[in-house]
Amino acid sequence: MERRNGLPRIGIFTKQLDNWTSGSGHHLNEILNAALDLNNNRFTFTFIHYRPSENQIYKRVRELVVPRNPIRAAMVLRRERFDIVHYTPLTIYAPIWGIPSRKVATIHGAEQFHVPQFYGRAELAHERLIVPLYARRMDRIVTVSETSASFFVKRFGIPRDRVLVCYNGLSALYRVLPKGEVTAPDRCGVARPYILHVSRFSERKNPWTLLEAFARFVREYEAPHHLVCAGGGWGDKKVANRASALGITGRFIAPGFIPEHDVAQLMNAADAFVFPSFAEGFGMPNIEAMACGCPVITTPGFAIREIVGDAAFIVEDPYDVVALSEAMHDVIADEQLRARLVERGAAHISLFSWTRSAQRLLSMYEELCHA
Repeated sequence: MERRNGLPRIGIFTKQLDNWTSGSGHHLNEILNAALDLNNNRFTFTFIHYRPSENQIYKRVRELVVPRNPIRAAMVLRRERFDIVHYTPLTIYAPIWGIPSRKVATIHGAEQFHVPQFYGRAELAHERLIVPLYARRMDRIVTVSETSASFFVKRFGIPRDRVLVCYNGLSALYRVLPKGEVTAPDRCGVARPYILHVSRFSERKNPWTLLEAFARFVREYEAPHHLVCAGGGWGDKKVANRASALGITGRFIAPGFIPEHDVAQLMNAADAFVFPSFAEGFGMPNIEAMACGCPVITTPGFAIREIVGDAAFIVEDPYDVVALSEAMHDVIADEQLRARLVERGAAHISLFSWTRSAQRLLSMYEELCHA
């Protein structure tokens, strides 16, 4: 391959950086910033996407805007002659055909296989037919959990030595804060005490069980708590109607999307963080809550059990309203249980480092370039 300044040339598809508040976009933004910090003149990076973006990371690298059409994009890539092309994400639009470069793809999870009822036919067909076909054409697959890695080996037929696990890391924003710095609840109109959930509204996040379990919790235990569901979509009329039917309209707070520093503050002040998702490739909010000293209640869906270890209260059946409501009561009322979860969470978060994962990514690039 032709190399600028004699360095291996890495082209990374970075469409997800153009909306880096999504889970996969946040992962890519953090791991690539860490990789650039660690690069130390080992590689020349080009970030490839389809339109200009305001993300400041593009000021750190060469930027390449390519056509959305994969055939035309492939023509551009062939002229570029990258040593490695890294596809994030791997979709039917990814220009993988006729590219002489070594190929890498990031695939976060496989939720469409485990909870297909929450996805449309076109998306299911894409994930079950296109993604496995394209994944087998890759020299390496990068994913965020051992659970996902094992799934890709068994279901996609990819050799285990071609799958690299790079855990998500933790932003420095997520930490235990002095009480005087926790002002977000008042600014966001959140009444204390409260239980917190953070996600973009999705049926996959198990919202109806969460609402019903909370309603039972306040009814059965006469708890004074509010339920705060932060993130886009929770202010929808159908959610408000369900809260009304359950008799918790005055207890349910949906502040909408809020910035990360406010999320960290809300986690610091919450009595518990509840994340009853049906399936996650990682489930980052659980780890962020642990870093803020907030006890976590979650479910074992797909990779969640691996990621939280013994540092969370796991409700085995995500449909079990009674078990979830009792978990809320136990974690809040049992001081020893609460302290144990907080202590384990503080120790557990050491597993999650953007620097460590970025170094694994760079080492993989080096291995491919010298293979």
